[in-house]
Amino acid sequence: MTLPRDIAEFEGDWLLDRVIDDRLTGQKLRAEGGATLRRSEGGLTYDEQVTLFMPGQPPFHGTRRYLWRPGPGGIAIHFEDGRFFHHLTLGQVAPGDHHDCPPDSYDAGYDFARWPLWRVRWTVKGPRKDYEMVTDFRRR
Repeated sequence: MTLPRDIAEFEGDWLLDRVIDDRLTGQKLRAEGGATLRRSEGGLTYDEQVTLFMPGQPPFHGTRRYLWRPGPGGIAIHFEDGRFFHHLTLGQVAPGDHHDCPPDSYDAGYDFARWPLWRVRWTVKGPRKDYEMVTDFRRR
């Protein structure tokens, strides 16, 4: 089994498909788009562009940016403003991490069993949040 062992293995263009199971509203949302990871100062910059499909509403276009930096045993992922978000351990089939953002809680589970296909599953809970977001990535 091949696993990613270095941040450079993520560089490039990825297609993504996302499903969001919103338990508060009972809706399943879908998104599709792409992510580009490009070399930048200190690591990679992750830029995502998606189209979100919500029942009964016109498609919504969204973007997000994260900073990926080499860290102990893996990758330190930061928000665009530099605040730490979570750590991605490399060399494991299914690494995970937790991000606390009171009053909300974010649990990440990565799956590299079919690398270079990979998946990220976020389980989010809080007073106004209860959803699971699963994103599948494949090379463009």
